[in-house]
Amino acid sequence: MAEAAVNNYKIDLRALEFTLWEHLKVDQLFAHEAYAHLSRDDCQQIITQCARFATEVTGPLNAPGDRMGCRLEGGKVFTPPGFKDAWDKLWELGLPVFSMPQDAGGYGGPHAVHAVIEEMLSGANTALQMYPGLTHGAADVIASFALPEHKARFLPAMTSGRFAGTMCLSEPHAGSDVGAAKTRAVHVQGPVYNITGTKCWISAGDHDLAENIIHLVLARVDGAPPGTKGLSLFIVPKMKIADDGSLAGSNDVTVGASSTRWASTARRRACSTSARTASASAFPSVATRS
Repeated sequence: MAEAAVNNYKIDLRALEFTLWEHLKVDQLFAHEAYAHLSRDDCQQIITQCARFATEVTGPLNAPGDRMGCRLEGGKVFTPPGFKDAWDKLWELGLPVFSMPQDAGGYGGPHAVHAVIEEMLSGANTALQMYPGLTHGAADVIASFALPEHKARFLPAMTSGRFAGTMCLSEPHAGSDVGAAKTRAVHVQGPVYNITGTKCWISAGDHDLAENIIHLVLARVDGAPPGTKGLSLFIVPKMKIADDGSLAGSNDVTVGASSTRWASTARRRACSTSARTASASAFPSVATRS
């Protein structure tokens, strides 16, 4: 007989509301043009909805998810039962992109309110929340720094939950010393680069929650100066994306955009990664280690 799901996460909504409205006085922001499309009541309803989602959906998945974990089968990673359904519902509610700009697919809400949303979702189920949390971070970088055509190419799918995201920054020999990274970006033509190297500790590096995973990869363009100043950040999709937004299937050649002055797009031939226990491994079928 299946074990009944139990939620062990408790929320003190009064404490969170006191911090927002009485201590930080976040409602003063709605008088400014940037937040005039929202009100305190709007945000309060979102907080209440998030609290219900955290206690009724993701909270009950926490304990069984810890016990079952992810599994690797046939070179693919599968998340615990219930995670995919929770992922879909989370994006339907729009909670992961509450603070992202409206023109990027978000709601343009105050970051203080978004912090409360993430506090509840992380408290209820940290392992599950890492997936949308990393996607939000990657999408936010693209929204802030990518070229307009690449914002249009990637952001709609990421802010709807169709695509997920990660950050591929660390390497085995360069954990805290990011400037020592050796992953290379070799120019092919125009804004296209081949990226070769080894990355590690890529949480959410592979899973079955989204159709595609958009990796932000640190690499060094030939001729770039040493240290952190010579690093560029490339958008590297796991699966190739066609011009109409559909997935082309093959993932040995992918195209993306850079958020630095060193390069504008990237192509991945080989970029191997590993992942933390909540996320399993990335690129299992095409990765090679240098």
